[in-house]
Parts: sequence; C-alpha cells; structure tokens
Amino acid sequence: MILQVLAFSAMQTTAEVLKARGFEVLEQIRRDYYLPETRLYCEEVSRDGKKSGPAFNWGVGVMLSALNAAAKLDPKYKPWLREFADASRIYWNEKGPVPGYDVLPCPKPVDRYYDDNAWMVLALVEAFEVLRDKKYLDWAEDGLKYVLSGWDDKLGGGIYWREGDKKSKNTCSNAPSAAACFAVGKYRNGQKLGNEGRRILAWTQKLMDPSDGLFWDNISLAGKIEKTKWSYNTGLVLRSMAMEEAKFGEGTSPGGDGKASPTSAMAKWFDPIDGSMKDAGKFAHLLIEGLWAHSPRSAELRLKTLNALEFVYANVRDSKGRYGGNWGAPLNPNQAKFELIDQASAARAFLFTAASLKSPRSKT
Repeated sequence: MILQVLAFSAMQTTAEVLKARGFEVLEQIRRDYYLPETRLYCEEVSRDGKKSGPAFNWGVGVMLSALNAAAKLDPKYKPWLREFADASRIYWNEKGPVPGYDVLPCPKPVDRYYDDNAWMVLALVEAFEVLRDKKYLDWAEDGLKYVLSGWDDKLGGGIYWREGDKKSKNTCSNAPSAAACFAVGKYRNGQKLGNEGRRILAWTQKLMDPSDGLFWDNISLAGKIEKTKWSYNTGLVLRSMAMEEAKFGEGTSPGGDGKASPTSAMAKWFDPIDGSMKDAGKFAHLLIEGLWAHSPRSAELRLKTLNALEFVYANVRDSKGRYGGNWGAPLNPNQAKFELIDQASAARAFLFTAASLKSPRSKT
C-alpha cells in the first residue's frame, strides 16, 4: 500500500512542480543566507535565524550548481548566478605551488582540497554554458590545473584529497576530477583532457567493490582501503562514464559487467518501502545526477527519483522551508542549525530533475 501511494504521488510530480519547489528553496536561501556586504552566502543559519560566516568552498560549489540549474530554467536567475560566480573568486588562493580555490575566502594560509576544486570546475563550466562568458571557462581551466596537480605515481596514480595532508587518495577527489576533465575538454584541449579523464577514471576502479560495482571511500598511502560507501562516489563514476562515452563512443568506458553498477546503486540507496534515499542530501543529489546521466531513459529511475524528492519535500523540510541534511528520515524537529549545502542540494535536485523530465532523452 505504501509503495502504491508513493507511486501515485510521484506521478503527480511534474517538471513544473519540481521547478517551483526548486525556486522556492533558492528564494529561502537568498532570504536567510545571503551576505550582502560580500555577495556571498553564509555556512549555516540557526533556528532563530542567526547567520554564521561565509560558507566553506564545498557548499559554494553546490550553490553555484543550484543557481546554474535555476538560470537554465528561468533567465531571471542569471544575475544571481553571475553575482555569486564573481563573488566566489575571493576563495581563489594564488599561493603556490599551484593556485587553487581555498576552503574559505582569501587572503588566508593555504588549506586547499582537490575535490572542492573539482566541484568548482564543474560548476564554472556550467556557468559558462549558461552565461556564455568565457572568463568562467578560464577560471574552470585554472581550477583544473590545480586539480591535476594532485596526481602522483604513488599507489599507481590517483589524485589526493587534501593538499596539506596527503595521506589518502579518495573516490570523491578522483571521480569528479575525471568529470571535470571531460567538462573542460568539451571546449579546450579536448583530446589531452579526454585522455586525462580516462586515466583518472581508470585509476578510480581501484576503489570499486567488485561484489556490487559500488565505490569505497579512499585508499591510504599504506594501501588500506576505507570501505564506507557514499552515494555520490558511485554517482560521479557513473557521470564520468557517461561523459567519457559521449566523447569516445559507446562501449569505451570502464562500465559493463563487473564495473560501476546503476542497478546496485538504486538497490542500495533508494528505500523500497518509503521511497526515500538513504544518504545525506549533499551526496544523494549527485547520485541522482549520475544515474540520469548514465540511464536517461529509465522509467524505473524516473519513478525512484520522483518518490525520493517527494519524500524530501514532505518530510525533510521545516515550516520555514529549510531542509535538513538526511534525506532518509524525517527532519528532527529540534534541529539547531541548517547548513547552506543542504539547502543548495535540495534546490539543485529539484531543478536538475525538472529539466531532465523535460529533456527529449528522458522517457516520460
């Protein structure tokens, strides 16, 4: 009975409904998180509305992606996108050995992460596609140079997670870096960056669990694998596989039998009873994107995505329209703080899915 109700509810969730919900989240973010003196957004807001300082760079990348999705659907959001893309350049840290985006606005001592920069590259390429201003592609190319500087031959290759603490090479720093290569390579240095993306994606297979085609978290320099599975890691491998196939042709990616598995991903993270996604929203929205990139005509994926987003809208939101971080359970009514990344993840998921439902590649 629960599944029937969920399916019926999801079938009523049209692209227009999702678009309205996504815009609703962005208006809430602008109202509650915006820092007008810097044109940035704060990291978190307390229950009583008190703002923190500016967001960490991971949240900046997600917020940029949410604004990209909004501006694609309604040009009135283009000024917000341009304003924030420009303001976020304050995170760029020029210090060597290779400049890159830092965790907080500069000037400050260096504390840079390779995965943060990969997210920024992907968001900036998308901003270029929306705004057609080549400076965003220039910035993306700069960010990618930093990302690729995180590769060395230890463990046979791979990109580190954190510049100042090179103890592990993580799926979260390699899978989006492969995607970043393919994204920039659509416009510049296509063959070279395509080959870089393939090299990174091939190395990332070291972190795949061969029993189910899902991806572990990281491998230490001592060779020990940390076997936690976060949904976004598998999602970004699927996304990178799709980007690789778009460039090099069908059957050329390291997908297929015994490789990254969308079937296993849906079985692990979509709950068959309540329809929710059993992970944090900051991870889960990226699994949705990876699955849609890999299987855009899947009616099963469409239904599962809509069920999951119905659950989020109905259960993970407070009376002021603020979202919690866990997409697999109802919001804690006593939650003390609400993070920007959780709001931006919800906005991106709603708006990305709205656009995907309208796409001719989507089976409706």
